[in-house]
Amino acid sequence: MALKNSENGVEISFETVEKEEDEVQMNLDHNAAPLQQLVDISDAFSSNEIFCSRDALIEWARNVGKRNGFVIVIKRSDKGDSRKARVTLACERGGTYRHAKNKSNVEDLNRKGTGTKKCDCPFKIIGVKLTSSDDWSVKVVCGFHNHRAAKQLEGHSYAGRLSDGEKTILSDMTKNLVKPRNILLSIKNHDEYNVSTMKTIYNARHKHRLLNSAGRSQMQQLMKQLNECKYVEWHRKDESNDCVRDLFWALPTSSQLLNAFCSVLIMDCTYKTNRYRLPLLEIVGVTSTNLTFSVAFVYLEAERVDNYTWAMEKLQSLMFADRLPNVIVTDRELALMNAVRLVFPTTTNLLCRWHISKNVLGNCKKLFERKDKWEADELKSHLFLVHFSV
Repeated sequence: MALKNSENGVEISFETVEKEEDEVQMNLDHNAAPLQQLVDISDAFSSNEIFCSRDALIEWARNVGKRNGFVIVIKRSDKGDSRKARVTLACERGGTYRHAKNKSNVEDLNRKGTGTKKCDCPFKIIGVKLTSSDDWSVKVVCGFHNHRAAKQLEGHSYAGRLSDGEKTILSDMTKNLVKPRNILLSIKNHDEYNVSTMKTIYNARHKHRLLNSAGRSQMQQLMKQLNECKYVEWHRKDESNDCVRDLFWALPTSSQLLNAFCSVLIMDCTYKTNRYRLPLLEIVGVTSTNLTFSVAFVYLEAERVDNYTWAMEKLQSLMFADRLPNVIVTDRELALMNAVRLVFPTTTNLLCRWHISKNVLGNCKKLFERKDKWEADELKSHLFLVHFSV
């Protein structure tokens, strides 16, 4: 049998393919599977299309398999040293399970409640490279499956793998801080036959981070990113164990905004927002139009006067000598208030109205014996405090 390419006038012999067809037929006769258990999808894979590359042929076969509820894998690949290059594609359930080598008693190794998805499925197609170009053609050797099609492939370990193009999309969206669920939605919109899950996205993101870190620790990777992005960065470390104690960083544009609008600064710490449970001090400025902007961020070893004083000194180094803040707004963190008084002695330190309101409501709640009465008066109290603070 021969296949002729009309454009190049090249004939491809399928003598080897016909031999494999005979072998498959003999296996079918030997297994004698009931006809009602055989699923014939030969028509879906029968195509006269000429594919531009080996990868294009494999992608087409896998997509056709997904549409029909089957997973197609590469069984054998031949680069074509002594004959034409070819690739054999089969069902993932083809063949039989092979036990570990050098085991004398295999029955003793079998665990209870375990099994294999291999059922010696005979499905097989072959792709052959044309002689004069990188084009490929496909031939169906056996279009039968001896098992039912999967109702859905969502969560399948092999079918849910990301392609190279999808990995590129994931990498770009991860760099832009897109959430994993939105990454998955974008990939599924790009490929309607994609059956990846959220776990696939999380695993791919983790692998992407490992590749980018190139063996560096998380602190080394952070320092590298701050340096590459031209951040203003200071840190101090413990001389005994060479561990970073405090880390201060700010964008160059933030420094310019700070010197332009230095009258009012707002400072507050957030907690339990990172893996190491370090306090994160955020410093915010206010423009003349009542808009806020981030000035700097500081990871602190602890909420002590020494740590806050170091952070305030680094903040002061960003500012001009004649452009110090007039007002700094904080919560009632005594260590932070003492550090502000040491570094900025001429600056007025005000307490945040929102924190005052929360503390008043929290202390007033103790005076109510019943919860329903507290809930009835809570809204009135809150509105009164807001009106009073204004």
